[in-house]
Amino acid sequence: MFSVLCNRVWYAVYFTLLHPMLKWLLRKVTGKCELLRICYGEQVGAPRTRAIEKSLKHSKFQALKRLLTDNHVNIDQAVEQILSIKSITVEVHPQFQPTIHICLTQICGYREFITELESVRKTPYSSENNRHEEMLLELWRKLMPDVPLQSRYNRQWGDIGFQGDDPMTDFRGMGLLGLQNLLYFATQHNSTARQVLAHSHHPQYGYSFAIVGINLTGVAHQLLISGALKTHFYNVVQGKPKLDHFHQVYCYLFHEFDKFWLAEKPHIMEFNKVKAKFAKRIVMHLKDRNATLSMKCVTSEAK
Repeated sequence: MFSVLCNRVWYAVYFTLLHPMLKWLLRKVTGKCELLRICYGEQVGAPRTRAIEKSLKHSKFQALKRLLTDNHVNIDQAVEQILSIKSITVEVHPQFQPTIHICLTQICGYREFITELESVRKTPYSSENNRHEEMLLELWRKLMPDVPLQSRYNRQWGDIGFQGDDPMTDFRGMGLLGLQNLLYFATQHNSTARQVLAHSHHPQYGYSFAIVGINLTGVAHQLLISGALKTHFYNVVQGKPKLDHFHQVYCYLFHEFDKFWLAEKPHIMEFNKVKAKFAKRIVMHLKDRNATLSMKCVTSEAK
């Protein structure tokens, strides 16, 4: 408790007194504001964009701070605003404008993407929606191509890891997003998904494929909300993330979780403990500012 209090005091003192003094000194010495120094000195991707984000957060100008909270930021106008406030001449620093434009697009795009993803997550699965039903049936066909589904409501769904006769009830936590993630994995990485499904049938260390998949949607969602996924997206997406980018992260997580689970050799009753350990491991990985969550060894198999 005392160490936490000390850290908070140091953080407040540093960003209230020391950081502004250091910024002023560096500007006098280099002739460049902090944003310029970052654009010239930081590696492209998460290192640069996260540094820009941090600089804006601690700026003395409220107009710059608001770029991190306002909705529907006009990026072109925001860039012009930064050039004006920081007295940056485009002719002298021609690379600054396109560089800061990319960084702002990533920063604002990440925040906007959270809102869009929440809309999908909060959309409940409905058996009365033909599109939802077709997606569910397609999931079966992708995972069990040689086994016909006898009827929409039956115990066969347990073969791919659902809990009862009707998978609809299992999607309540993550809504339509849970189904979309599963279907993307089964479609874009079909042989890998089927291999993971086979692993889930292990006689001793098996697990419920679909239920675990929906739980991993929850893990991916939490990584996004917490900001941990900024490292990955800032490194691999030049602009605003799209749903497919999130699906790709999900595929990585499912693939890696399957390996992690089999290495741990747990009992199914230890699932929550293993999931928490796995999620912590991913968060630690994303603390490396060059980290990505990419299935480098798995090629797309969409047909």
